[in-house]
Amino acid sequence: MTTRTALESARIGQVRDEFLRSDAARKLSAEDASRLRKFVTWCGVSTSIEAIQPFKVEEFLQQQLNTSTPPRTFLPALKAFFTFAQQQGAIESNPMAAVRLPRGSGARKAAPTAATARASRPTPARQAEAVFVSRAQRDSMQTELERMRTEERQKISQMLHEAIKDGDLSENAAYDDAKMRQGMLEARIREVESKLRNAEIIEDQERTGTGVAVGSHVTLKEIAAGNEVTYHVVGPEETNPREGKISHLSPVGRAIIGKSPGDDVIVATPGGSARYKVVSVD
Repeated sequence: MTTRTALESARIGQVRDEFLRSDAARKLSAEDASRLRKFVTWCGVSTSIEAIQPFKVEEFLQQQLNTSTPPRTFLPALKAFFTFAQQQGAIESNPMAAVRLPRGSGARKAAPTAATARASRPTPARQAEAVFVSRAQRDSMQTELERMRTEERQKISQMLHEAIKDGDLSENAAYDDAKMRQGMLEARIREVESKLRNAEIIEDQERTGTGVAVGSHVTLKEIAAGNEVTYHVVGPEETNPREGKISHLSPVGRAIIGKSPGDDVIVATPGGSARYKVVSVD
């Protein structure tokens, strides 16, 4: 497979720090750097960068509609950051390629026409996608959710109480910081709640046939070079290429899902396409 750098399977906070020390970050303003830090803090600095999918970026941008910072102002920093991460091998695909700005994020509203009126009619809600996790990861998420609902909410409530006692809230940095932390905490709580509602336990999945599925251990042989590599296909929450764990949503994962021993697959990587043969599936 494509050789990866020391940033492989890194947490997003680690990649952010590497990026901000790089030449690529010099083109960004101090405001851009601050916006990037805000995004990474919202995601959780210890989150695997491989787990940041386009929908997560869009959720963050959507929340900025309720702030004084327009969502589109975050784009330069996010695009530069994820381009750097892909170039360094920390991610296989750039989520920004599929990100769309939320409605009302800066464009002037035109007078409604018959066509736009039809387009604005409510559409059925999109069915939530299954979130594949191991039983251990599910238990960890439940523990995190309980901690956030109790300890973290209580801690921020106390911060707000102390800040309010300082008086004028219009120029109260402690109050603004506490409100920002509260917003990020509640966003994370909603995210974990949603994932748990749609969680599918990998160990409980029924296997049909010999094809690759989430939970499979797959050995691939690069046809050109002849070397072999073994992967464990998991959900985005547990991606860790250093341990051979890849997401079923990654380019490699998408290419091998459903394949059986003996099948050839073509994998598109940042370094170009490569051809592999599925040696075994366990």
